[in-house]
Amino acid sequence: MSLFEDRRCAACETTGEAAFLERCVVCGKWSCPDCAYKAMGRRFCSQPCSVQFYYGEIDDDENDLTTDD
Repeated sequence: MSLFEDRRCAACETTGEAAFLERCVVCGKWSCPDCAYKAMGRRFCSQPCSVQFYYGEIDDDENDLTTDD
């Protein structure tokens, strides 16, 4: 079994032997340079992971206009 067999791009499924793969710092999925989502100088597997990294989770209360502050 090769070291690269379990490393595949989450989007295009290119193996680590065929391309340089980077691991997403948020979810741990692998992505190749062509499929990676680039935001503020970093690469992620997807846009939702970049939002999670920079902004964290949005509170549900922020969208609820019925509550008083």
